[in-house]
Amino acid sequence: MAKAKKRAAKRRSRARSPAVQQDAIALLKADHRQVEEWFEQFESTRSDDRKQRLAQQCCQALKVHTQIEEEIFYPAFLEATEEAETHHEAQVEHNGAKRLIAEIEAAGPRTTTTMPR
Repeated sequence: MAKAKKRAAKRRSRARSPAVQQDAIALLKADHRQVEEWFEQFESTRSDDRKQRLAQQCCQALKVHTQIEEEIFYPAFLEATEEAETHHEAQVEHNGAKRLIAEIEAAGPRTTTTMPR
């Protein structure tokens, strides 16, 4: 998790200029696409070891991704738009995602045969 915090801090320090903000949004979108690709690979593989590795990759990436959104993107969004309801909905979604991540991590290698979407 220390690596995740370092990456988040590095991204925060770069997320100050408008050009960097656009890059941050592109990065978040790329994160979404990467995790979607891993989910697809998970669903198509028959190897339990591969499923476990993909589940771990997805969980780690999603933890970092949600941390970045919660610490940087969402506060900036709320400040810029004052859309408290949308901000709240995003927080609720993240709480659900955190529960699913915890369930996947707790499942272990023998029971990680399907990942919830």
